[in-house]
Amino acid sequence: MRRPPTTLAVACLVLLAVCADPVLADVASFIKGDRAPCSNEGEVVRLQDSKLKQDWSSCFRCICKNGFVECRKGAEECALMEDCAVVMPREGCCARCKGCWYNGTEHASHTEWNDDGKLLRCEAGVVTISRPECYVPCDSPKHQRHTHYNCPVCEECIINGQPVWEGRDVRISEEPCLSCRCVRGALSCTKRACPVLPCAVSQQYTPSGECCPRCLHPTADKILPISGYSLPKPCIIGKEYHAHLSPFRVDPCTDCTCMNGTAVCTRHTCPVLTCGARALPPPPGKCCPECPQIEEANTACVVAGKTYQDGETWQLDACKSCECHGGEPRCAMERCKTMSCPSDQTLRQLPGQCCPKCVDIDGICTVFGDPHYKTFDGKFYSFQGSCKYQLVSDCKNHTFSIRISNDARNTSHSSWTRTATLRIGSTKINMGKKMRIKVNGERVTLPNTINGVADISRSNGSVILKANIGVQMLWDGDGFLEVTVSSSYKGKLCGLCGNFNSVARDDMRSRDGRLLTDTWRFGSSWRVGGHRACTRKQERPGGISRCRQSKLPKVRRLCRVFDHHKAFAECAAKVNPHNYKEACLLDACSCTGYRCHCAAYRAYARECARVGAEPLNWVHAAFCEGPPPQWLNRGGRKGFGRSATPKDTNLLNIGALPKRNNSRSRPPPPILHYKNLRQQNY
Repeated sequence: MRRPPTTLAVACLVLLAVCADPVLADVASFIKGDRAPCSNEGEVVRLQDSKLKQDWSSCFRCICKNGFVECRKGAEECALMEDCAVVMPREGCCARCKGCWYNGTEHASHTEWNDDGKLLRCEAGVVTISRPECYVPCDSPKHQRHTHYNCPVCEECIINGQPVWEGRDVRISEEPCLSCRCVRGALSCTKRACPVLPCAVSQQYTPSGECCPRCLHPTADKILPISGYSLPKPCIIGKEYHAHLSPFRVDPCTDCTCMNGTAVCTRHTCPVLTCGARALPPPPGKCCPECPQIEEANTACVVAGKTYQDGETWQLDACKSCECHGGEPRCAMERCKTMSCPSDQTLRQLPGQCCPKCVDIDGICTVFGDPHYKTFDGKFYSFQGSCKYQLVSDCKNHTFSIRISNDARNTSHSSWTRTATLRIGSTKINMGKKMRIKVNGERVTLPNTINGVADISRSNGSVILKANIGVQMLWDGDGFLEVTVSSSYKGKLCGLCGNFNSVARDDMRSRDGRLLTDTWRFGSSWRVGGHRACTRKQERPGGISRCRQSKLPKVRRLCRVFDHHKAFAECAAKVNPHNYKEACLLDACSCTGYRCHCAAYRAYARECARVGAEPLNWVHAAFCEGPPPQWLNRGGRKGFGRSATPKDTNLLNIGALPKRNNSRSRPPPPILHYKNLRQQNY
């Protein structure tokens, strides 16, 4: 068993994980090393090593995810660098964007403040001063003091048919710089001027749907203070050089003065135009666009062949609504905040909602091979007990329970899952060999609907049971079982699949609540049905150490594809294959057929598909299709018997699950593409 890394060098600062966070992307230039494995899924990993030149604990927060150490930004908050135009030398954890000196005070880039009704914003060494323009989208506005820039407000928080929720921001498509907010039940709209950027216009771009442009490429500060001198610094805007105290004009709307390295610019804010998309560009020498002369006003709007009367509104989607104004459609769209979710949540678009929300992810517990278990929280262990066990149960509200029966399969120490039984109230659904399904003891054909309880269907060689209470089971009829539970069961479960509380370390709790480290004692504590439910005498297995020395080279060769085949290369950077390789070695050593190792490969391939790295063309390389290789049967030794040659060598895809001793040939189970699947860890 691997020892969890409690002390890690710089190598554990995973480049892939760091680069996923734009705030830390620049760190990749000086961090060297490899991905560090870990075993305490979901838990924080401390950064502490004598080789570290500084204490990085405040710079990064590292957790164990998918068997690897993944690091994100830490407790020390770094300023936003994604849109920084001028980068200063690094100090400590964070890179710095060039700030601004104004009236004897330093202001960080991307910050803004108010002064006597004016809005001031610092953008990488440039201060832009503007006065927001008010806009009133209603006929009878109210004048209130202390509102947003003292603008008149509307009593109803609706603009162009779009509701404006408290604290949310709504933008107008034709006027992306116009922002409307609902404050204490009143609608206030203002248009702001864009800040002046230090890069040339040719180096600027405006993202789709955004108000203001950004610089394409950040540059380093070329004018650094000279040590021992207090000479005033000049300003650089694009390719233009401006001396201290010199005035200059950026465009017809903007006049600037260089103040000791900070360009202080006053920019005029253009008013909101009622003509929307029909607005004409500014005439030569003018600052603002203008509306064309209209000879005759229309009273209706025609959009996509449909006519809307003046004042009529319509909904385009959950985020966008429109209203007809004198023949012109005017639309408003709610803006969603940028969100990041913790490791046990995912960003999900809920039906009828405009903005995605962080919601708890569903839990997945997997049983495969000789049996190996991956709990809802990502704990990975093997337990070869050959009795009946409680796999998972709602131990708080007792809404359901799932039991499995493990069979010794005519061996002294191997085991496999023979049946799985779901109980919901008085309903008992048994899933057995060859995908035979019984409901309350009666055999049923598929598809089958149990009114108010569950739907059972068969797809791609597997049975899928979807219970109405938020439990789903996928069963291949030959040892592979996958249980998915709704996030509403978080912290309420118990059994071999753990307690589903986002902490893998405490999953091995016995029936009487004791936290165990011994897998055999833990698994045995969840045995049900007495000794009659066991198919052999219960004794602790010896694992791979019981494998014959003559067999070990072949076993290792069967399982080396995890490390050496390009099909798994992309996935190996996201999901650590270590536990699946260990399962492969154990299965190949324990069973008498030569395809037993394929269970681990297929279980790993399903994990890869869940994280968007589905492997292709691996089945033949892993000796899971076609005739057995000659070296496997050379010498006729027992353990990889010649009689195990399959009749049907076409195993189709990663959804296919392994067959023990070639008992039968069947198509593979489906690959489920859940949007809300937990990226399971171990």
